[in-house]
Amino acid sequence: MHQIAKWMLIASVLLLLLVYTASGVIDLDLWHELALARESCQLGYVPWQDHFAYTPKLDLVVHHEWGAGLIAYLATVALGATGLLALKFVLILGLATACWCNARRRGASVVATGLIAVLAIWLRDYSFGTIRAQMYSYLLTAFLLWGFDRDRNGDRRWLIGLFLLFPVWVNLHGGCLVGAALLGGHWMEQLLRRQPQRHLLIAGFSLIPLAALNPWGWHYHAYLVRAMTMPRPSISEWSPVWSEWPHLIRFSVSVGVGWLVLRDGRWRQMPGILLLLATGLAGVKSNRFLAFYAIVCACYLPAQLDHVELGKALRRVWWKYQRVICAACVLCSLLMQGKLATEEPWRVRVPGHREKDAPFHLTYPVGAVNYLTEQRFRGNVFVPYNFGSFLMWKLGPAVQISFDSRYEVAYPSWRLEEDEAFYEARNGWDQTLAKYPTDIVLVLVNMEVVKKLADLPNWKLVYRDSQFAMFARSELSLPVLITDSVPPEGHYP
Repeated sequence: MHQIAKWMLIASVLLLLLVYTASGVIDLDLWHELALARESCQLGYVPWQDHFAYTPKLDLVVHHEWGAGLIAYLATVALGATGLLALKFVLILGLATACWCNARRRGASVVATGLIAVLAIWLRDYSFGTIRAQMYSYLLTAFLLWGFDRDRNGDRRWLIGLFLLFPVWVNLHGGCLVGAALLGGHWMEQLLRRQPQRHLLIAGFSLIPLAALNPWGWHYHAYLVRAMTMPRPSISEWSPVWSEWPHLIRFSVSVGVGWLVLRDGRWRQMPGILLLLATGLAGVKSNRFLAFYAIVCACYLPAQLDHVELGKALRRVWWKYQRVICAACVLCSLLMQGKLATEEPWRVRVPGHREKDAPFHLTYPVGAVNYLTEQRFRGNVFVPYNFGSFLMWKLGPAVQISFDSRYEVAYPSWRLEEDEAFYEARNGWDQTLAKYPTDIVLVLVNMEVVKKLADLPNWKLVYRDSQFAMFARSELSLPVLITDSVPPEGHYP
């Protein structure tokens, strides 16, 4: 019965993870990653300049996610949507396995590991879509925490893996900076505990030249400094934890659990306590770092839970009521399987309209793109932040865009404010339209600027569906397609 209960608990945790990561809606950043990968394959190298936008751009464009985009592109070319889904679940299950093994290797019981895993899954953020470059950083962070445990045991061979994998990490995602910061936290903790630490200091300084092994060389370092210091007031992922109450509740619960586990001075003996505190504080400052905090919790807290009275009580309940626990796991598994069926995790989706029962998912201007494709349009399209990368992939290079989600990568910081001012029809919005050689303006039908565009003499409405509209310069002589129908769902790729 013990073995059955153990595997039922593991299955329930795994199903919960799949439920929370089941969405098959393509993330908006994937489109520009694919577009860059396609261009790089055609050129034979990764370009330093941007060729997708017609508005002001940075002179040097360091795209830190280029490697993740190349992997996704090759998987898509080889297997289509199936390849992308396979890549997604390999990363997710790889992360889950690494965190579980880290906790168990530290002596945690299955009960404690499973319960903390549920908390960590609940803490997950936006970064588990289909598919985001951050997922590589999460997996490599779990590997790094394993290396720290080896280091505490006196085994230095893990440094070989660090030196081999860090340049790979640099080319996959800028989260390599988090890895370097965690290494610094581990060095500081070893120093305070008067444990061997000079090799960690040498390893940390060695990461600086290793980070230059990328298509942009030392320019990558300057990009990281700029990206981490620039303000992002309009990007929800970079908002503090209290800006969204669900994140605040989840984080508060995790802090409460941590206090129960580490009170009475036990935090002093916990290996990795500085990493837990550092990632927790980073998560308070920005939702973007909550996933790193969740990974550290999943790896480090279970073993500590086993040593306190709460953990001992949970194990007593586990042994006494295993049949009840098995029944509860079966019931939860059935409920989660039903939820999974509605999410359709086996299907990649490109929604063309917002669904009533899922009001927060991404939508894409599928109908508008289909219209421009049929007209064989070539020119410049002014687009909102969320939709530029979709047009970049679907219509580029014949169509150039005004803006997209490569916020800190390709554009001056003031471009986001200018874009928002235009679509909110603030004072001077029409000057932005006259400032750039724009041929078409794409808008959501409920945006403030729609009525103002309709009153401009040299612009006309050429396309509208229930979600999106497009205004074009009169001299383009594009046919008019006005409908109230719901636009179709798009196809990947």
